[in-house]
Amino acid sequence: MALLYILIGILVGWLIEWIIDWLYWRGQVFELRTRLEDCRRSLLEEQERAKQFQLKITKLEEESVKLHAQIRDLEVKLDKLSNERNAALQELQALKEQTATSSPERSANAESEGKPEDPDDLKKIEGIGPKIENLLKQAGIKSFSALAQTPVEKLKEILRAAGSRFRLADPTTWPRQAQMAADERWDELKDYQDALYGGREG
Repeated sequence: MALLYILIGILVGWLIEWIIDWLYWRGQVFELRTRLEDCRRSLLEEQERAKQFQLKITKLEEESVKLHAQIRDLEVKLDKLSNERNAALQELQALKEQTATSSPERSANAESEGKPEDPDDLKKIEGIGPKIENLLKQAGIKSFSALAQTPVEKLKEILRAAGSRFRLADPTTWPRQAQMAADERWDELKDYQDALYGGREG
């Protein structure tokens, strides 16, 4: 009989311990499951953030490619502008050199402009008539000395600009004749003009 009470006591003790353990571990399991769910939610949120970050990175990479393409285009334009600038500088240098070579002509014209002279009768020059005289005086060539200092190419340019009706005029001897007239070597001028044919040397 005493053995039965002992066995019943053992069973009751074991049952109570089991109930206590079950209640304790049930709470622990519930808490762990709650934590696990929280971790899962956090993981899903982090994965969503990572996805958003990846989308932003992809977008930034696309913008970077576009920016690099724009930079290449700008570099090409810069090279083109640099070449145009160098060409313009070379052209400017050429113009300066051309201006320097034509400085004697300009100096002569400046000298003639700086020294007012009475208009001469340019028709005394063989090959110059009233219309050509008017053209020359409109171009600032109003005296024998100014005509003598004007290059033949400049005279031809004045005639070409006046039109085709002056194409037969040949100013080759005009500066030489004008120099004789400016020096008042009239006899020498007359002899020289007698040797000319229509203002041209034979």
